[in-house]
Amino acid sequence: MARFGTKTLLYLLLVTGSLLFSLPFFSMVLTSVKVDRELYRQDLNPLPMRPVPRTVSPYVDTTYYQDIRGPYLNQLQPTLEDIAGKLDLPSFVDRRTALAQVARGLYGRLTQRLGPPWWQAAPPGREAAAVQRLAQEARKTLEPEIVEETWGNVYRRLALGELRVRCLDGRQVVVGAGQPMDQRLTNLTPQVAQVVPSGRGDRQSAIVRYDFARGDTIVLERTVTLDFPADQIQRIDLSVRPDDTWHNLILKVDRGNQQFMAVRPVPLANFEWQTITWKWPSAEDQPTAIRSWTLLGNPRNLPRNLPRNLSPQQVRLRLEIHRVSQAGAWLSKLRFNYDRTLDFIPFWRYFSTSLFLVIANIVLTVVFSSLVAYAFARLEWPGREFCFVVMLGTMMIPGQVTMIPHFLIWRAVGAYDTLFPLWVGAAFGNAFFIFLLRQFLRGIPRDLEDAARIDGCGFLRIWWHIMLPLIKPSLAAIAIFTFLGSWNDFMGPLIYLADQRLYPLAFGLYAFAVQVGNNPALTMAASLLMTLPVIVIFFFAQKYFIQGLTLPARKG
Repeated sequence: MARFGTKTLLYLLLVTGSLLFSLPFFSMVLTSVKVDRELYRQDLNPLPMRPVPRTVSPYVDTTYYQDIRGPYLNQLQPTLEDIAGKLDLPSFVDRRTALAQVARGLYGRLTQRLGPPWWQAAPPGREAAAVQRLAQEARKTLEPEIVEETWGNVYRRLALGELRVRCLDGRQVVVGAGQPMDQRLTNLTPQVAQVVPSGRGDRQSAIVRYDFARGDTIVLERTVTLDFPADQIQRIDLSVRPDDTWHNLILKVDRGNQQFMAVRPVPLANFEWQTITWKWPSAEDQPTAIRSWTLLGNPRNLPRNLPRNLSPQQVRLRLEIHRVSQAGAWLSKLRFNYDRTLDFIPFWRYFSTSLFLVIANIVLTVVFSSLVAYAFARLEWPGREFCFVVMLGTMMIPGQVTMIPHFLIWRAVGAYDTLFPLWVGAAFGNAFFIFLLRQFLRGIPRDLEDAARIDGCGFLRIWWHIMLPLIKPSLAAIAIFTFLGSWNDFMGPLIYLADQRLYPLAFGLYAFAVQVGNNPALTMAASLLMTLPVIVIFFFAQKYFIQGLTLPARKG
């Protein structure tokens, strides 16, 4: 019974320790699926917010100020709602909900404006006087600009700004220029949506009012006559303020007898003004540039229900907004930061460079380290023990000491700003791996080697056909160590590489973090993409890893 209790306690300690050590990884995963505003909230909620695919828009967001807490909040609510009542609210939003949410936001702004003495608990019987004093101060402090800003934080609407078509030579055409914003695009789904002028507080734009209970798709279209041939279009820009519903925005472009569609939809995430750009693939796009656009592709013949009388200087633009389910909204949010990461960096170029370095280092390290270890363990030659001691002595020299001499040597042979310094050195073996393999090889019976010699094998064939198959677990452990060292190598590329096209993944992610201003969500998404191969490799190779480290000790 006591033995059972001890085993249970050990398992509990093991599971608890595993969970504790896994917390940074889970934190990285959860952070990678958060949008920017979730990273700077006052409450430290480790879980990402649930995306809500609203059916009706515009609407009042009741979650933005849900964390507002403090003394006298309920008592000040009527006064703050009265202050917010001066707002010119749109007729299509619920006024009571809007005033309640704006009042909570104004309370948060008031706590920031007034110092702690204002919020100390009043003596018994003086609470009403304290609330009245705060209410008077609120009317003085909360200016109309603050009230408008607070309303803008909870008012969610899909606002469309200018739609521009740009040519390769820099010329551009503003779609519907000179017309009111709500008439620049033709609404083909009036039963689902209406396009109305924007109110105060918005830049020049039109608001799309929709109710997806009447349909699942909104279609806005316009045929544009350009000042240049349609096949010279470089990009299409749309200024938009999303309504944070995570519905999908898709652009379709009819040009000639073909229709082009965005390779992936743009989710209507967040609620700040942004510019969405669509481009056709171009040879001028730099492989290392931040790709802040969505590609247009998937060409197909025009559907039969569309007019085919487009001239060479005409293009038909079609904006479609597709409703998503709750599962679709979660899927869009889970991949949102990963899509941005893959757009911002040439991930697959960095990945292929890292893969090449990993394979080259593993092959060279395994082959030459095992060959040198075989020479130290099985061959008799003058000065063997002395050379082995000298090799072990190199392990005592810190890498920082040899860093500058190595750099000078590689630069002298013309290998600076190339990948050669990052993998050719593996052909000289690794002192620790040679020591590890030597200990394992010394435990192999001599009879196997003698029998091979009798059959006519030389030392290279004995090494290849006899020794290597017997030390596979150790070779697997060395391959894993080499993989981790090469995959995570940051210092080597920092010293030897200047051309961004040659960056491996570890150093490329550093450049990416600098480019995006150390954005935590994007950095965590990129880090997870880099970490997953390591986790997968170790998960499937852990048996060989453990065997490779324990068998030499058991043999010795």
